[in-house]
Amino acid sequence: MLPFFFYWFSESVALTEHGSLPDEPHGGPVRDIWIFRALLVLLFWAPLPLGSNRIWAIGLLFASALALVIACVVAWRHALDEAARRIARFAVPLTLIAIMVLFAVAQTLPWPADWIAAVSPEAARVQEGSAASYLSLDVYQTRVVATLAFTYFCAFLVAVLSIRSFRRLDALARLFVWSGVFQAALGSVLFSLGAHYWIFHFEMNHFRLFGTYGYHNSAAGYLVMCLSIGIGLMLARLGRGSHWPADWKHRLRAVFTFILSPKMRLRILLVVMVIGLVLTRSRMGNASFFIALLVVGVFTIAVSRKSAPTTVALIASLVIIDVVIVGSWVGIERVVQRIEDTEMTVGAGGREESVEARTEAGRVAMAVVEDFPWTGTGGGGFYASFLRYRTPRVGYVDHAHNDYVEIATDYGWPGLAVLGSLAALTLWQALAVLVRRRANLPRGIAFGAAMSIVALLIHSAVDFNLQIPANALTMTVILAMVWIARELPSPSGSESAGREAA
Repeated sequence: MLPFFFYWFSESVALTEHGSLPDEPHGGPVRDIWIFRALLVLLFWAPLPLGSNRIWAIGLLFASALALVIACVVAWRHALDEAARRIARFAVPLTLIAIMVLFAVAQTLPWPADWIAAVSPEAARVQEGSAASYLSLDVYQTRVVATLAFTYFCAFLVAVLSIRSFRRLDALARLFVWSGVFQAALGSVLFSLGAHYWIFHFEMNHFRLFGTYGYHNSAAGYLVMCLSIGIGLMLARLGRGSHWPADWKHRLRAVFTFILSPKMRLRILLVVMVIGLVLTRSRMGNASFFIALLVVGVFTIAVSRKSAPTTVALIASLVIIDVVIVGSWVGIERVVQRIEDTEMTVGAGGREESVEARTEAGRVAMAVVEDFPWTGTGGGGFYASFLRYRTPRVGYVDHAHNDYVEIATDYGWPGLAVLGSLAALTLWQALAVLVRRRANLPRGIAFGAAMSIVALLIHSAVDFNLQIPANALTMTVILAMVWIARELPSPSGSESAGREAA
């Protein structure tokens, strides 16, 4: 398997280096290809150590992202005006992320007790008699989260500065494809072996596909994001449709040409990731993927008459080949069975965790939001603040299994509103790219990113993907890809699909 993997990888690199994707004019504003490559390495590395959900791994992400920002400053030192103009085009998302960074930092600073009492009376009551007053009830953990928030800001900034061409945007998309394939392939091997071991003081028992994550739903969330970008890349590769030959000989030649083309290799990689997603046995991971595929696919078909046949064909092949054929082979019926065995209430006696049981921690945690509505209890401090509110049925949980509730408990309603605005504005931009642009690659990236956002919005209702550093970092860069795709100019100054095709 490894020889084929490296063969496909080398072929994919060759396609980018010598293919038809346009790049910047010779020299460009800066020579920062090494910064872009370092960003790719960082994104591939992030999921490897249990999704970077360890303090030392978070420190490594922070140090790497900060080093990339410093490298960008060095690379752009002779073109600061150009850098400022470019950053200004991404001012909205950068400002929203920066607000969250400053919010998390503010939660870790000591404030006068009367100030704390004014904005968060419950926090003042909890800390009454303490030497110092903070907005956060767990200052140490909030400092860790503030560090992560700054890391995401750095990654977004480096992405928008270093990705200034179709070629680099395409390479970033392929990086996510290969990273997803690696997770699916490694996870499938460990699952087939029934591997059981300890790593980083964490017990790993591969009774489902975990990849390099410690939780199968986190692995499913990552695979969904990589799959979505891969589908968008496939849509860009297929172009806007071409004339189907009337002669059967030319049709046969076209079929074999497709089978032997890089498009087919990409299609096979998508199948590998679908296998991995099915093997996670994640109910909402699989459901969110197919719901997002259908929702974004229907929208794309509705607004794009010329590319509608191509989009329909791709979605149909994903459903028929990946689900019906491949899914049946690797056991998608077990995922379906898990969904069928899921009852709405605990008393119904289903064999799987019921919807009521899965959402109970989130419902109980709403009491935390009611007591800390404006400033929250501090980023990353859910497990500590929830101890005061837990019930005998819920017991101890480290996450709310609902990203919306957990973000609201950590940052209050304002924090949830800021992050919600970032997701909503980016999704709007992705849909706008699908409507307005005619170039294949920006449209493909917009399609994949919109799928990722919709899938994560669904999955977040019952899980905590945004609390896993690797998944949050990946989603941050995917959001950046949408804004980059919106800004990338056509190589000829027009929206000629043929000349911009991947």
